[in-house]
Amino acid sequence: MHLILTDIGLFSATLLWLAVVVKLTRRWLPTYALWVLLVLALIAALLPIKGLIIGSYIFSLTSYLSVSSMLLLAAYLLLSCAGTRCQLLRSYWNSPGQWLPIGCFFVLSGLLLYPLAGGLTMFDPYRLGFAGSPASIALPLYLMAWAVICVLRGWYLLLLLIVCAVLGFYLEMLPSLNLWDYVMDPLVVIYSFFMLLKHLCRRVFQLQQLNKQVY
Repeated sequence: MHLILTDIGLFSATLLWLAVVVKLTRRWLPTYALWVLLVLALIAALLPIKGLIIGSYIFSLTSYLSVSSMLLLAAYLLLSCAGTRCQLLRSYWNSPGQWLPIGCFFVLSGLLLYPLAGGLTMFDPYRLGFAGSPASIALPLYLMAWAVICVLRGWYLLLLLIVCAVLGFYLEMLPSLNLWDYVMDPLVVIYSFFMLLKHLCRRVFQLQQLNKQVY
């Protein structure tokens, strides 16, 4: 069991490594070259450097990524390297109506969890993620509320992430016994924050340009 959990940790770290490589190069490379680069990056990730592979070094910095992060990384790699074969799916993925709710969910949940769990108040929301405690029903209700909103608003990608995170928790995919660790991690919260900030700045710039055209 310990070996399986360690492999999952290295798997998530390797996914992160591959996603960074693709992110830095996909703008200048055609699809076939991306696949070649992906294979080379995977081979490089498996080569030991001073007795450890690249995934081990990344894992020492990130620890276990959440189920949500692993799904997002895997989807990003697939859609980035799929070329025109997944154009419809890529358009759906890139739709602001799908990724904006995802970003808002992680940022709002991160603001709810990390400052309070860090000792900002006497209340520690991280404890809500442990099953068996009297208040442990609060986090599932919070996620269920988001899931209902997702169904009503058509935010199906976010719904998929929530469902998979909860399923991963009950399957004990990670060594953590806390549901929060399956739903999100600091990395996805930070990325979501800057993604929303970039979107906000772009919208402000577009409004300024529109106002200039009007006047």
